[in-house]
Amino acid sequence: MMRAVRVVQSEYGRESDYGRKERIVIVGGGPAGWAAATELRRASFSGEVVVVAEEPLGPYDRTACSKGLINGHQLPRDIRLDLTGTADIQWRIGQRAVGLDPTARRVVLSGGEALAYDGLVIATGSRPTLPSWWPSAPEPNLYPLHDVSDATALRHAFDAARTVAVVGGGLTGCEVACATVAMARKAVVVNSQMYLMPRSLGEPIGALVTAAHHAAGIETRLGRRVAEAARFRGSWRIVLDNGDVVVADMVVLTAGERPDVDWLDGAGLDLSNGIKCDAALRVVGMDGVVAAGALVSWPNLRYGTEMTRTGQWIAALEQGQAAARTLLSGPDAAPATLLPRFWSDQLGLRIQVCGRLDFPGEVGLTELRPGRKHTARAGVVASYSHNGRLTGVVAVNAPRAFTVASRMLAAEPVPTWHDHAVAEPAPAWAGQPAAPEVAMERPRLRAV
Repeated sequence: MMRAVRVVQSEYGRESDYGRKERIVIVGGGPAGWAAATELRRASFSGEVVVVAEEPLGPYDRTACSKGLINGHQLPRDIRLDLTGTADIQWRIGQRAVGLDPTARRVVLSGGEALAYDGLVIATGSRPTLPSWWPSAPEPNLYPLHDVSDATALRHAFDAARTVAVVGGGLTGCEVACATVAMARKAVVVNSQMYLMPRSLGEPIGALVTAAHHAAGIETRLGRRVAEAARFRGSWRIVLDNGDVVVADMVVLTAGERPDVDWLDGAGLDLSNGIKCDAALRVVGMDGVVAAGALVSWPNLRYGTEMTRTGQWIAALEQGQAAARTLLSGPDAAPATLLPRFWSDQLGLRIQVCGRLDFPGEVGLTELRPGRKHTARAGVVASYSHNGRLTGVVAVNAPRAFTVASRMLAAEPVPTWHDHAVAEPAPAWAGQPAAPEVAMERPRLRAV
């Protein structure tokens, strides 16, 4: 079949081929892939859509792995995503892509099949990285936590555990620790930073949340790394880098992930930091290929032209939608200007984050009820600003204040490439139409 070809020039100066799309293949069945498939049908794409999903469960809410699945409040069937918006889509469940031939436009599957495509969405997400002290063969009561199979195994192991060591004090690790103490087990968190969730919450709120976790009975070993781990009389003996020892019945690893891009070796891409994309999520160096999710390195023009990656659940959904629109729009596609945001409930703490916290600038801390013993539990908001503009907000038990601040962030004008070229290195904010307010609803779960 002869394809109509349109040649355009992108901001990277490369020629791009956008033609008629008869078949779009989506590699990855996580939130980004699921959202891309849903968006294609919502946009009335009538061609063939094939989703290659490695995990046998199909698309599901991965955030439940550190919460509802491990405490028994949810079963795997409860967290499956709604497929009613993906009519007439072929789901290749339990299959993995192992190679890509961009010249022939073929995705090679683990069973040997070469799947042809006219348009391709790469959305394989991330994979856990195991530290040097991790044993080469599976050991009892030693678990990484990344997907639903890990969470299911962990749930069964909790029955016989009294003390649980959580290695990694990020968002997932803290949620595991909170679930652990809620089930009347002892939790010990080992974290290399001096407070919990440093990248997610920043120092002011991170320190307050750490204090709240201590008050709830969670023990921490902060500023420490694991040097070695060994079985000891039916338990695990974890030796830290300062010589301290933590003895636990079970160890949960929640630290370390990397983009799942090994299957793209040999495709001619720079995979040093995920997959390099332009502002509209087109894969640089490939025609008719876009990417979405945790493996994407792209310039989010809302904040600048530097390449950035985000592993947040909501961002994966929105990138999947944006990547699908780009594939259909071709050279006329709008940049994917995401507003990073997430939330977490931890032992009575409603934690909400919106925007970016890593710009140099000022941080303002507002206590909703000054003088209370537990500042975080009483309500607190941290506002991050750069050059007089609000860039991020972190709120704990302050939902109304967070809603106001997040709406302000969503309404900020989004700069263009030209604005950044003129104003670099400082972000430009003026003279652009306001960005539409972003929805914060959770994806629908399928009733089974």
